[in-house]
Amino acid sequence: MRKRDRIKEGGKRFSKFSLVGLSNAAVDIGVLNLFLWLEPTRDPVELAMYNAVALVLANANSYVWNGLWTFRGRARLSKRQTGLFIMQALINVAIGSLLFGFLVRPILLYTDIPSYLAGNTAKFISIATASTVSFFLMRYVVFSRKRWWAKKDTEEAHPEARPEGASGERL
Repeated sequence: MRKRDRIKEGGKRFSKFSLVGLSNAAVDIGVLNLFLWLEPTRDPVELAMYNAVALVLANANSYVWNGLWTFRGRARLSKRQTGLFIMQALINVAIGSLLFGFLVRPILLYTDIPSYLAGNTAKFISIATASTVSFFLMRYVVFSRKRWWAKKDTEEAHPEARPEGASGERL
């Protein structure tokens, strides 16, 4: 594939990822705001819990749509790929939660800004940051065309496929 075609394909994939990201943001922000509407709070710990639940649901949405659409040609939905996606999701939740807590806590403690406004402001910033990291993890690790783990799996399954050293032992 020519470089120009790869760039074009990458742009299409990023556009799809962005659309899925918008649906993830809708789930994420919608769930957070539903919690804030049902049970308003200014407690940073409770807000962090609301945020964590919202992030987990958004990541589930992400797995389905990115696997079925964005990275369709690369998605295998195997145990390994599912495990890698879960790892990516945990990193996403950690980044999103830590950043959310870092941003929302001082706003709630030192201002009279309503909790829904503080929560949504922190949420938008944390979504943008975590989503950027998530794209690169999904593109280059979870749904990578280069199966960097496949070589190891193949060598373990077929040791005769490994090159031999000068002394005849497997490298």
